[in-house]
Amino acid sequence: MIKTIVDVQGVRVKIGKKTIVDDVSLRLGRGEAILIAGPNGSGKSTFLKCLAGVILPDRGKVIYPNGTTAKKIRFISDQLSLFENFSVRQAMNFHKRIFGLKQMEYGVFAEAGMDESRKIRHLSTGERTLLNLSLALSQQPDVLLIDEVIHVIDPYLREKFLEAVIDLMDRCLTTVILVNHTFSEVEKIPERVLVMADGRFIVDEQAEELGMRLKKVVSESEISPEIPFIFSQPAGPFIEYFVYPFGPEMSDRFPYEFQAVDLNQIIKAFIGGQYVQKRNP
Repeated sequence: MIKTIVDVQGVRVKIGKKTIVDDVSLRLGRGEAILIAGPNGSGKSTFLKCLAGVILPDRGKVIYPNGTTAKKIRFISDQLSLFENFSVRQAMNFHKRIFGLKQMEYGVFAEAGMDESRKIRHLSTGERTLLNLSLALSQQPDVLLIDEVIHVIDPYLREKFLEAVIDLMDRCLTTVILVNHTFSEVEKIPERVLVMADGRFIVDEQAEELGMRLKKVVSESEISPEIPFIFSQPAGPFIEYFVYPFGPEMSDRFPYEFQAVDLNQIIKAFIGGQYVQKRNP
């Protein structure tokens, strides 16, 4: 049985009069790798900030029931705020002192071959992301929150970034929660997929099970209304239908080929379906 590391209880966050996260309750397990996806403005980043303690909910609470403290939660944000006038070396030494670390994890940052005397304000966004990850890895966090940063790193260093995250999960049973807009590059990481829409989670499934429950049908005409689908789109002379929830009995009942799809297509189907619903309420 997976031990709960984060217990979210009825969390609601409002900004002005608008509800951004709406009465969310769920539990996240130690060592889980979780992908949070959803349309722009659905509440993903705000939810991560609640988990990190950056934002306090207007209602409900976030509990770390097994003694995880703020020092063991790391948040790598798309708003990379570091000490601009520090050099890389100064930032690392400051981090060691603040968190009582004996040594730093230089691996990922060293891969870029960057001069530690450079000022942080002169680093690219990708270089800042790698530095932020190096600081996070050094703490061996219980929870690592990664918000929309992977796409800013070049392909070589992106691979190193993801390898370091996987290694951290293996060594420390770190719970990794990713918010990302491109999914093909992180497809091998998530064990659990959460899809958010209008401040609520509309999907919470194990990635493997989700792959079995969502299939694609390519047809020249409309498919049977008895088949549930979340999204359809033209594909040349054909129409692609993303069927969810799919059941094995459908293959016997209907004369269609139900094709397997990858995580990238699954997430696009859920997000596309949300945009269609907003256009056609």
